[in-house]
Amino acid sequence: MNVEVRATGLRAMRDRHHLTQRELAKRLGVTQNYIPALEAGTRNPGPKLRQSLMALFQCDFEDLFQVVMVNPVNHHEQVLRPEREANSL
Repeated sequence: MNVEVRATGLRAMRDRHHLTQRELAKRLGVTQNYIPALEAGTRNPGPKLRQSLMALFQCDFEDLFQVVMVNPVNHHEQVLRPEREANSL
């Protein structure tokens, strides 16, 4: 199984903060073409970029990213959901 972290919430977060793809790329120090690739899911952000995005938008991991397990043989995908904390009384 391969594990991928996809920036599924990036476009909505970028729109919410009124940033163009060009402005976001400049703030992150990446090429202008990298942002649409992230938003389309053709590229996956590395750990440093994930941290930079969470810091820039001041949000949690789950607000921007989705973790997916991909079977390399049949390409079946399974989205991993974060565990919910048990409510303590």
